[in-house]
Amino acid sequence: MGGATPHVVTLGGGHGQAVVLQALRRLECEITAVISVADDGGCSGKLRQELGMPPPGDLRRCLSALAKSPELARRFELRLEEPGFEGRSAGNMALAGIFRETGSLQQAVDWAAERLACVGRVVPVSESPGVLVVYDAELGRVEGESNVERRDAVPMVAAVHGALRANPIAIEAIGRADLLLMGPGSFYTSTLGAITTGEVAQSICESPAEKLLVANLVAEGRQTEGFTDTDYLRVLSDHLTIASGGEVTQVDLLTHRAPTAGAPHFAQARLDDGARHLWAPLASPAAGLHDPDLVAQALSEFFDLDLRGAPESRLPTERERASALEIEAQLRASLDRNQ
Repeated sequence: MGGATPHVVTLGGGHGQAVVLQALRRLECEITAVISVADDGGCSGKLRQELGMPPPGDLRRCLSALAKSPELARRFELRLEEPGFEGRSAGNMALAGIFRETGSLQQAVDWAAERLACVGRVVPVSESPGVLVVYDAELGRVEGESNVERRDAVPMVAAVHGALRANPIAIEAIGRADLLLMGPGSFYTSTLGAITTGEVAQSICESPAEKLLVANLVAEGRQTEGFTDTDYLRVLSDHLTIASGGEVTQVDLLTHRAPTAGAPHFAQARLDDGARHLWAPLASPAAGLHDPDLVAQALSEFFDLDLRGAPESRLPTERERASALEIEAQLRASLDRNQ
């Protein structure tokens, strides 16, 4: 990708997106993270019920991944111990406080991003909370992300209801992207949860950007049991074909291959539709997790993105200490209002 600084847009949610964003921080690129709003469990689910807001948890995690100061990110991720709020996330509660004031989750996320000095933009895929709906051959229609996981559904198709309109900022970012990066993460609940919201899938199909799916390292219970790497791509392509009205959208596939003596670290082959199947070492020593450094190296190799090294750890600046106090004050105000 030559010329101007490339614009990379990620789509998904959960821990997988945070790892991808940590990888992109090591590359010369402009970053926009488009994040699912279909989560209905944990602290996010409680705030969703209490305030009618889209769930903030995956957004909070991505903000922390893009924060310049590790100390500010750590504080944003802290779990509270206050009576009545035990286990709730400090960042979620701060975001909820700004949402209560403005009525906009995007404004809340931008407020936090400014104080965390994030190196990219985090965008909720919709300003309305979505409900993940999957169709299972045995269970039929299953509604809600937590129900899909609890009932161990085996989805054939997924869609997000409720969030009928996508965030215009997300659609604009997809339209001007050089690379659209989908996955890794919970495939149906996070990756397809973002892609099937509003008109996002249609926008992906219409975008001139290169498109990449990063395959998961391990299966997610019965949801993807027995999946090969190309099965993830097949299901994604089916959903995009539905959105495009029958047109096939080429998506490259990046999968993990452990290095072996005498074999190249990076390899590729053409799939039947002309897209590329890419292989590279991607896994961290921890089972089932991608390594940000390895993902960055693979993206640099296959998409000509320049490496710029890992973010340096450093002490917070005076401005960052002031931002920490602002976040703390907003958190306290939010807790007071929820008493």
